[in-house]
Amino acid sequence: MPELEAMIEKKLIEQLVYGESQWVYRDDLKTEDDLWKNFRYILEQNNKDRLNGEPLSDAEFEQVKNQLQFSSFYKAGEWLVGENGKVQVHVQRNTQRLHLVVMNHEHIAGGSSVYEVINQYSALGNDDEKSRDRRFDVTLMINGLPMIHIELKNKQHSYMDAFYQIKKYIGEGKFTGIFSAVQMFVISNGVDTKYFSAASDTELNPKFISGWLDENNNPVTDYIEFAKSVLRIPEAHEMIARYTVLDEDAKRLILLRPYQIHAIEAIREASKSGKSGFVWHTTGSGKTLTSYKATRNLLMDIPSVDKAIFLIDRKDLDTQTTMAFQAYANNDLIDVDETENVDDLKKKLKSDDRQVIVTTIQKLQRLITKRLKEDTPEYTKIKNLRVAYVVDECHRAVTPGTKRELKRFFCNSLWFGFTGTPRFAENPYPQLGDLPRTTEELYGACLHKYTIQNAIHDNAVLGFQVEHNGPKNIEDETDSSAYENETHMLSVLDVILNKSYHKLGFQNGKGKTYEGLQTTRRSPRTGGEATPS
Repeated sequence: MPELEAMIEKKLIEQLVYGESQWVYRDDLKTEDDLWKNFRYILEQNNKDRLNGEPLSDAEFEQVKNQLQFSSFYKAGEWLVGENGKVQVHVQRNTQRLHLVVMNHEHIAGGSSVYEVINQYSALGNDDEKSRDRRFDVTLMINGLPMIHIELKNKQHSYMDAFYQIKKYIGEGKFTGIFSAVQMFVISNGVDTKYFSAASDTELNPKFISGWLDENNNPVTDYIEFAKSVLRIPEAHEMIARYTVLDEDAKRLILLRPYQIHAIEAIREASKSGKSGFVWHTTGSGKTLTSYKATRNLLMDIPSVDKAIFLIDRKDLDTQTTMAFQAYANNDLIDVDETENVDDLKKKLKSDDRQVIVTTIQKLQRLITKRLKEDTPEYTKIKNLRVAYVVDECHRAVTPGTKRELKRFFCNSLWFGFTGTPRFAENPYPQLGDLPRTTEELYGACLHKYTIQNAIHDNAVLGFQVEHNGPKNIEDETDSSAYENETHMLSVLDVILNKSYHKLGFQNGKGKTYEGLQTTRRSPRTGGEATPS
C-alpha cells in the first residue's frame, strides 16, 4: 500500500528536527494569531537592548505587522535583502524611532537565528464563498517568519498535483499576512521532490521548477534525501539569504539551480584556500547569473578581497550582460559598475569602495601597460590590490600570454574562469614557449562541471531535434566515432550553425541559398580519410 501523506509528513518533520538539521518542531502553532504571537516574542528577545527592556505595546506591534503585509513575494524579497545583512522593521515610540532587527544573515546557523518547523497550519477562508479553509502541510520559519513552504502528496499522486495546489492557494489569497514573506516552495510525493521560487498564481510556471542534484550532478529525488541536502541548516537559510536573486527588470524572485549553487560554493572554498580554478558549465545553463553570484559572493564572503572584477572580451561586451548584472544587483548589498573607459577603470580601482566591476580585458591591459607610471602612489596601490577575477568565456577571452601579463602585475589576484568549452590536451592553445596550453594549466583545477549531457537530461536546455525532409524510412548511419571528442563535435556545430551562416549567404533567405551544407577535413586518425567536420 502506498505510503500515506500523513506518514510522509511525519517522517519529513522527524528528519528536519534530527541531529544537525537544527529545526525545532512547534506543534502548538496552528493559526495566524499563534504565528504573530510567536514572531513578536522572538523579535522582542532579539532586540532587548534596542527596546531598553520594555516590550512592544500592542499599538507598536501593529506598526510592525503593517510593515510585513507584503503586496507580493518579490516585495518581501526586496525587504529580506536588508542593510548590511540585517533585515529590520521600524517602530515609532514617542519621539524615538526604533530600528528592530528581524533577521541577521550574518548569523546563519547561529547567533540570533531561530529555526522552527510547523505543520497543519489553518489558513482560514474569507467572506468569499469560493474561499475555503485550507490546511498547509509543512512550513519552515526563520525568526518566526514563514520562509519555505512544503506541500506533500502520497506516491499515488504526481508532485505536480502539489504544484497546482499551491497555485490554487495563492490565487485564493492564503499566502497573505505573515505568510506573504514566503520565498521558496517545495513539492513532493515522496519519490519526486522539486523546488521553485515564490510568485503570484498567474506567474507560477512549471518551467521554473527545479530538482536537486548533488555535486556530481546525480539527481536527489527522495524527500528525506532532499531534506538532508537542501532543508537542513545552514543550507535552507542560505537558499533564502545567498541563493535567491531579485530580478529587478522582471520583478521576480530567482532561486538558483543546484549546479549553480555547487559552482559558487566550490569557488568560495577555493578562494578561502587562496586557489584559483575554472567552472565548466554548458552554454544555455545560466552562466551569467552564476557568474554574477560568484563574483558578488567573492566580495561579500572573503574579507581579504578588495575588488571583484568580472572580466570579458571586448567583442563579448554587450549591454545584455551589463544590464543583467545591474538588474540582479539593484537590490543587492553591492554596486555593479561598468567602466566606460580606461580612466574610469583606474578611478574605480583606486577608490576604497568594495564593489563589483565589469570591464574588458582590453581596458585592463591598456591600463597596466600605458596608463600607469611605475613608482607612483597610484601604481603601487593598484598593483597591490587583492583582486578576485571572474572571467567569462575563459577558454578564449584571455590568452595565456595576456593572463601571464595580468597575473604578474596583479600579484595578489585569484582567477576563476567560466566556460562551456574548455581547452584540453586534445584541443590545446597553440604552443608558445612555456605558456599554458589547457584551461586547467591556465586557471587551475576544474571546480565544477555541468555539461550539455547533464543539461539535456535535466531539461535545463533543449536537446537537438533533426527532421528529415527527404525520403522516409532511411536509417541514420551517423557514426559518432567520426568525431574525435565532444569539443570537436560542438565546434562542427558552431561552424555549420553560426560561422557558415553568413559566409555562405544563408542570411539571404530560402530560395537564395543552398539547401544543405557538408564539410570535410582530413583526420590523422584515419590515414587521410575525410571525416565530417
